[in-house]
Amino acid sequence: MSRATRRRAAAAGTAALLSCVLLGAPSAQAAPSAHVTPPAAAGEAGWTGTWGTAPAPAAPDGISKEGLDNRTVRMVVHTSAAGGELRLRFSNAHGNAPLALGRTTVALPGPGPSPAPVAGTLRPVTFGGAAGATVPVGAEIVSDPVAFDVPADRDLLVSVHLPKPTGPATWHWLAQQTNYVSEPGDHAADAGNGAFTRAETSWFFLTGVDVRGKGARGTVVALGDSQTDGVKSTLDGNARWTDALARRLSADPATRGTGVLNEGLGGNRILRDGSETDRPQRGTAASKRLQRDVIDRPGVRTAVLYEGINDLQLEPRASAAQVLDGLRDMARRLHEQHIRVVVGTLTPFKDSPFYSPEAEKARTEVNAALRSPAARADFDAVVDFDAAVRDPADPQRVRASFDGGDHIHLNDPGYRALADAVPLAELAGSPVPAVHGR
Repeated sequence: MSRATRRRAAAAGTAALLSCVLLGAPSAQAAPSAHVTPPAAAGEAGWTGTWGTAPAPAAPDGISKEGLDNRTVRMVVHTSAAGGELRLRFSNAHGNAPLALGRTTVALPGPGPSPAPVAGTLRPVTFGGAAGATVPVGAEIVSDPVAFDVPADRDLLVSVHLPKPTGPATWHWLAQQTNYVSEPGDHAADAGNGAFTRAETSWFFLTGVDVRGKGARGTVVALGDSQTDGVKSTLDGNARWTDALARRLSADPATRGTGVLNEGLGGNRILRDGSETDRPQRGTAASKRLQRDVIDRPGVRTAVLYEGINDLQLEPRASAAQVLDGLRDMARRLHEQHIRVVVGTLTPFKDSPFYSPEAEKARTEVNAALRSPAARADFDAVVDFDAAVRDPADPQRVRASFDGGDHIHLNDPGYRALADAVPLAELAGSPVPAVHGR
């Protein structure tokens, strides 16, 4: 099935779901032109992802395990691309009961902690014309389009009332963003923030914001682990490498209008699920979530694969060959959907808690293979993240000025260095036609 046919089928499926939802720096290595995304196919649906996150299972304890009951969550998300209308995505991918969504709103947030909506910007969000919806176990729902002047590189405030017990929550645990849970009741339309008395650094159920409008150029998706999640970046600072990449894209006329979705998950691996460890919130293996978190996102032109270090350092450890095979397989599947693939080398982690000589040897083997001319047969470009942040005097270490403190994660300048290493030419595309679709 062609990408165009699949998207039309997906659009029809989405419409059917909504109709019954109440029931339920260093240079890159260029690649062959054979993998270039056909401009028409890349964004024919008209929607661009402006923000996204990867859903994961609840942790063994805490708020995600307990779930929420008759509470409103008010969440802050940061846009990458502008648009004249938006729609929201909510996921019950890891729930054990149908998820009831009550009143839902979107607004621009005012300044300061625990932000309240800017006067006049709060808009209701509907689902198939209704104020609420039920998301079946394992499913995702997309809201109706909402007329909204969405700026690029700006926070949005999404509030959703959860009127019934949710059971263990589908969430994203390492948001690097403060979000808020209310006292009991529906506070989604509150003009103030007084009811929102509990702060959490996680997102709950919300997994995407799409935009549509003139100048949209489609979506870049970053699939990765805690490095992509932005661990050790400034809380509420939007300082992940994907945020810095989005600002670079927006500043360049050739790429302005490109959305960037961050599908990183702390502790994630290519080959093994988080449920195989004591931290299920590490999520589904990247190889298994590729369809949901990359291919099924709107208007995807390019995927950046930056993952594998956890496979090498967490028990049971994978070999370099297994990691490379996993990356190649994901690239093959993406190319089948006419999605370009940029792969990143793995950055240093000497003196981190999980460092070992064996894992370092495997990391070196993975990077050597990715830098080799043979990699051009599998990937459209290879961005050398390792060279961008390693210490020239000791290449097994992160440069001190980029070290987030644990010798594996980066600080804000370190993440900017990753973003600066990505070749924008590999991400550029023509504006997408604004027509209806997935």
